[in-house]
Amino acid sequence: MASNITLIENAEASKTLSQLRDQSISSAAVRRLVSELTANLTKSVIKPPTPDERIAVIVILRSGLAMADSFLAAFPEDADTVTYHLGLFREKVSLRPIEYYNKLPAKSPKIKRAYILDPLVATGGTAKAAIDILRDWGVDHITLFALLGSEIGLQKVANVWPECTDVFVGAIDKELDDKGYVKPGLGDIGDRLFGTSLG
Repeated sequence: MASNITLIENAEASKTLSQLRDQSISSAAVRRLVSELTANLTKSVIKPPTPDERIAVIVILRSGLAMADSFLAAFPEDADTVTYHLGLFREKVSLRPIEYYNKLPAKSPKIKRAYILDPLVATGGTAKAAIDILRDWGVDHITLFALLGSEIGLQKVANVWPECTDVFVGAIDKELDDKGYVKPGLGDIGDRLFGTSLG
């Protein structure tokens, strides 16, 4: 794996992830487990902010919403953080990322670093698009935080802007299936979080 990818070793998180892989659990349980998993891993991801900086937390809609509260709670209360949302989804046939929501304002000079929250990196297309958007926005450094990723997707993301991007992930699965989902993975995490599966 690329040198800017960190696999977070955490026994409690591994146990939570095993529970999350169970496709039979309810949406409420999925949301709870994602929140718990985020909280367990976040302390390994966050770098303490300096007094004069503002930290941008970028939530990838929609599944990143489930990580946001636990992640933000790990910052000191006096930390200067702002939360922005990027709407990106993967087109079902081409598997290419489609941007549908982006309300990033003019970047404050106080913002040097940004964290991207996206629970699952499959093909890597969505995360790559988010990194490209933030690089164009003008940040100096990006940290992508995912709960699970495929080897190929993580490698793709790590190579987008390697000198200024760190990738932290709770677990790595080796393969993708023919629909571009991580295998064994978590299924469609967005549908599972919000109960919108057609099944």
